[in-house]
Amino acid sequence: MGQGVDEARKQRELSKAALAVDLDRLEARVRAELNWRARLRRDGAKLAALGAAAIVLLGAILLLRGRLRREEPERSEPASLEEVAAELRDIRRALEKHNGTGGSVAQKALLRALSAAGTAGGTYLARRMVAQRRDAAPEEGAEAARAG
Repeated sequence: MGQGVDEARKQRELSKAALAVDLDRLEARVRAELNWRARLRRDGAKLAALGAAAIVLLGAILLLRGRLRREEPERSEPASLEEVAAELRDIRRALEKHNGTGGSVAQKALLRALSAAGTAGGTYLARRMVAQRRDAAPEEGAEAARAG
């Protein structure tokens, strides 16, 4: 009977050890998935491509929407001085409305997002190139030492 109890204890200890190993693996996997820096390094190019595609799609939609909505009024020659003055007042109001900035808020936001995405993409590529050169430098030094 003592032997059966010892056997059960050993079995329980082995099960505990196996569960601990599984728990450690699961914990490491969860940490790896929640580590945003590592995930960004791993999936950065894919995320940048998706972001750029979304910005381009949004820009295309906004531009098409703006062009389709824009209706050109008929251009007719003004018949009198009062009509010319009224037309000038309308033009002045339109210029004051735009205040020299032109474009809608969505267009401005799109332009800023595109410039930020371009800057971020350039920075990302520059860092990757520097890292690749840094990684290649020790290999070149080893090759030079072997040749010399």
